[in-house]
Amino acid sequence: MKKLIFIFFIGLITTLNIQAQTEQPIRKGFTLGASVGAGALHFTDGMSEKATRGGISLPNLKMGWFVSPRTAIYVNTVGQIYESEGVDRSFEGIIPSIQYWATNKWWISGGYGAALDMRALYESKADSKSNEWGKGVLISTGYEVLQRKKWALDIQSRLYMARVTRSEGGNLDGTNFSIGVGITLF
Repeated sequence: MKKLIFIFFIGLITTLNIQAQTEQPIRKGFTLGASVGAGALHFTDGMSEKATRGGISLPNLKMGWFVSPRTAIYVNTVGQIYESEGVDRSFEGIIPSIQYWATNKWWISGGYGAALDMRALYESKADSKSNEWGKGVLISTGYEVLQRKKWALDIQSRLYMARVTRSEGGNLDGTNFSIGVGITLF
């Protein structure tokens, strides 16, 4: 029990020390970010539903420009790898969005753009069906747990909903919810 109390106090002191060292970020100009996490992906194909899949949420990149110290315009790439017919595919989006810092550490973001269902980059073209395009919506939020003048580390969640038009007819609707850790460079 003494060991547990000691570990708790060391953790508390470390956390307070990190918070005391937090610097005000300088949010202006070009900005770039990346995150990695885990997510759940659920598809609906017409009236039939497919099993929800869990997996690594990749790629999650963003780049943009600050229009004010609290508002940035980004182009996000969101997505998740999943398996279909024995081949890995990627359900992705290229989404222009607006990100707003509601407080100094908490941000919210939303956008609308292109959706893509394609083979994973490491799969051969012969094993996979063609790429399919559509439209998607992204809503995300994050909390910066560590801030410095030129970068911040955050915990974020994303909800990505998209519809792609299938080449053989019909639509594939997908919903991806992911939680991850990200870094943003200012």
